[in-house]
Amino acid sequence: MTMIAAALALSGSLAAGAAAAQAPPPEDPGLIAYLRQRAHGALDTTRYAAALTPDGRTMLVYLTGPNWCGSGGCRLLVLDRAGRTYRSVGEIGVARAPIRLLERQSHGRRDLGVQVAGGGITEAYEAAVPFDGRRYARNPTVDPAVRIDDAPGETLIRADEPGRPLVPSPDKP
Repeated sequence: MTMIAAALALSGSLAAGAAAAQAPPPEDPGLIAYLRQRAHGALDTTRYAAALTPDGRTMLVYLTGPNWCGSGGCRLLVLDRAGRTYRSVGEIGVARAPIRLLERQSHGRRDLGVQVAGGGITEAYEAAVPFDGRRYARNPTVDPAVRIDDAPGETLIRADEPGRPLVPSPDKP
């Protein structure tokens, strides 16, 4: 194989790997059941974008729709796998995408980066939402969350991601 062919092959495999890293996780029946339970009567208006952290430990779920969003943003669930279901380790009530996993850590978990805007905030900014040893902070606009600029990290949920509809279970009307 020539050096050019090898470089092209490597470039193609890196691009495929990057595309795979950006793809949303496949639908998980345990996650869908958890979200349906949380959504109650709002199933027909709920959309969600989900991303698994690179360590496979935590699922981030960004809920949108009239029951989940207000002038300050939408709801971000931070869930850990617990057998076939999930348990909450955080719920951020006013977050805007993009949602990032930052390199900085608090109590052994990486901080989350969320956009903050609206709800009286006139100039948008990114906030680092820390973990306190049990849960992630609920509100990115107040302490212990802090405003950050250009913090290293990776985007897990993009701002332009349309999300998937959360539909009722096939056995429910």
